[in-house]
Amino acid sequence: MPTRPLPRALLLLALASSLGAAPTAVVTADNLLDHEAQWPYRTALTGAWQPPGRNEPLPAGTDGVLIRVEPGQLARIDFAREGKYEVPIAKTDLVENANRIQRGELEKPTPNFVTAFAMKLLDPASDPPRSLRPEQLAERSRFLCVFADATSENIAKLAAALRPLAKRGDVTTILFQQRGYSDEEVLKRLRAGDWLVPFVFKHLAVPYTTTLLREGTPMPYVMLMTDEGRVLFEGAWQPNTTARLASALDAESSNK
Repeated sequence: MPTRPLPRALLLLALASSLGAAPTAVVTADNLLDHEAQWPYRTALTGAWQPPGRNEPLPAGTDGVLIRVEPGQLARIDFAREGKYEVPIAKTDLVENANRIQRGELEKPTPNFVTAFAMKLLDPASDPPRSLRPEQLAERSRFLCVFADATSENIAKLAAALRPLAKRGDVTTILFQQRGYSDEEVLKRLRAGDWLVPFVFKHLAVPYTTTLLREGTPMPYVMLMTDEGRVLFEGAWQPNTTARLASALDAESSNK
């Protein structure tokens, strides 16, 4: 009796094994949260989807920026004028494009957070002050986003509380000032408080706050995330927040 040929998938698996290479893990909705390096920067709906609180569904093909993947097979997506929503991953092309990135079929030059904030941050440590360059941003793997009014009192308290984290070389702190001060005024206050952290330009601070945070989030607020936007810790500012941030960073480092 003639031998039946192996199915193509088994043939490829056998070939990979014979070459000593482990087969590449397939990205799924179940494990997408753990494959952040494959998160695409943009995503689209694969079918009509009804957001909560909206009268009309968003049509298939509606395109947006992926903010982050969240537990429960959800993705927070910024659809610009259509709104920002937590969307079931199954309703998007995220898994398809993540696998395309993994196979090298879809280009992803920089991590998502770096892509989003490149040239949107002012560096108070530079003289004269200038935008933080993309390559400077890409040097860090963790970002601590601080959402607070840039009053002199707040800046002094935050600077004192977060100074221990400044010694860690893998974290960049970014201020999202909430009161609407001019860039020049924020720069002046940061320098006076000896807290030389980059901050989002005035005209972008509130829009990016509403992108990253849900409506009604209490202020001041902190969000620690990876360079892809995966959240490691978040919460309203409390006296013990610095210690909790340090613990989150240590836990992430030990998992690498």
